[in-house]
Order: sequence, then structure tokens, then C-alpha cells
Amino acid sequence: MKSIYFLGLGALGAKYAASFYEYNPEIVSVIVDEERKNRYEKSQIFVNDKAYDFNYVTKIEDNNYPDYIFLVVKSSHLQQAIEDMKPFVGENTMIVSLMNGISSERVLADHFGWDRVVNAVAYMDAVKVDNRVTFSSIGKIIFGKMDSINHDKLVDLHELMNVAEIPNQLSDDIQKAQWAKYLVNVVGNQLTFLLEFPYGQFRTNQHLEVLMDMISNEVLAVGNAHGVAIGQEEVDRMKSTMKIVDEFGKTSMLQDREAKRYSEVDEFAGEIISLGKQYNIPIPYNEFIYNMVKSIEETY
Repeated sequence: MKSIYFLGLGALGAKYAASFYEYNPEIVSVIVDEERKNRYEKSQIFVNDKAYDFNYVTKIEDNNYPDYIFLVVKSSHLQQAIEDMKPFVGENTMIVSLMNGISSERVLADHFGWDRVVNAVAYMDAVKVDNRVTFSSIGKIIFGKMDSINHDKLVDLHELMNVAEIPNQLSDDIQKAQWAKYLVNVVGNQLTFLLEFPYGQFRTNQHLEVLMDMISNEVLAVGNAHGVAIGQEEVDRMKSTMKIVDEFGKTSMLQDREAKRYSEVDEFAGEIISLGKQYNIPIPYNEFIYNMVKSIEETY
């Protein structure tokens, strides 16, 4: 029986941990420290108003290492997550990064090796307030590897998610899939942070669509220079996606602003600015966004 550990129990982590739990509670565990274990066991985690009694683990027992670890933390917490995860990574453990952005896998590979790292993206509309997560759509996980090493383990994971009724796709071009999701984050996440809009505004606001195009053009230019074949098809798909999710739903960056948490702007605009400099591509709109977000966060 395959085992799946989660590190990170925010909106996305709780949502998919609950999905695997519904299939078989015995295969799911959550990596925590003692403080979080006590807090979670006392208050429980609710997903769509259902309480979940996850198995919280603080150490490996009897050398029973997990088959997969789903890493679902914010980019600013990656280094600490790596330290927390190290005792749980066995010889055959695969690390599935569901983190936003395009750089976490590279950092993970530096510590654990590319053979253990699975590139992945997730589309979702989940919102977390305190210990409660709500979502209207289960979303979809797209995953794959930059090489063919351990492909059989990816097939096993694909089959496991199928029986757990988690929509998923084993991609043969995961880099392009990641940049397509990155486009969604750089455009949608950042705009909703600044404008304090829920998803519903993407359905009707024509001025918002103009802003989306301006920012998208920068992502496409940098992505193409980086060797990723993304274009108008990905922009159109992004716009369609933003229009069909729950109109009252909120992006993770908007949730960050409302909770006065520091966002992932360094992973979004910050990374695009850095790559723009590398390829000598002007990035004025993301530079504006970056400094606007940082100005707001400085008031926290």
C-alpha cells in the first residue's frame, strides 16, 4: 500500500490531503512539529465543513518512509520545509512539489537530487480561514519529470490519484505546464492583490483584461527566451480558467493581503524581473507590480 505524506496544510495541502483521506485514511499522514500537532489535534482541520482527523507525524518510526511527499508551502518557507522534510525522505521517496513558481524544484534537487523530485502544478480555488478550508472545484494536478528517471513511480502516482478521484495529468512537457500555471500566478494572483478583486471580476471587467494582456506579454517574452514555447494559447486558456472558477473565490495573494501576510511576489514578479535582466528584456509592468506589492507589505 502506497503512503503519502503532506508537508504544508494550507488551502491546497488540506484540500488534497482530504481527497486522499476520503479514499483511504491509512495512506495519509501530515508532517508537523509538536506545536502544530497539538494545535491541529485540538482544533481539527475542516474541509468543506467536514472535520478530518489526519495522522500527524513528527518523526519516522520503524524506517517506514513514505512513497511520496507532497510539498505544499509558500516559497518563503521552502528552506525551513527542506530541513523539516529531510528526516522523512527515504531511499525510494519521491518529492512532489505543488509550490507556486518555477524555482522550487531546482532548490529541492540541490538537496535531494533530481531523481527524487517531481515537478507539478495544481489548479484550484480553495480558500482557508483559520482552520477551515472551502472550495467549489476539486481542480487538477499536472505533474511530470524533466527526465525519464523513476517514470514507473509517476505512473503509480497517476493511478493512485485516479482511484482517489483526484483529476490529474501525467505530462510529457511539464516545463511548459509549469510556465502556463506561472502565467496564471504572475497575472491573476498579483492583480487581485493590488486591486483586491475576487475571481468574479475577471468575467466582466474589460479594463482588467487589458492589464492581463500587458503583464502576459512580459511572461511570454521571458518564457520564450528561456526556451519555453508558451504563447497566446496559454493566455487564452488562462483567461477562460479565471472566468469559470467560483466568482467569490480569492487568489492566494489576495488572501495574503487580507490576512496581512507576506506574499509570494518575489517568486512571481521578482523572478520575472530577474529573468528579464538575464535575457535583456524590459519588464516595466512587473517592476511596477513588485514595488507596489512591497510598498503595501511594508505597512504590515
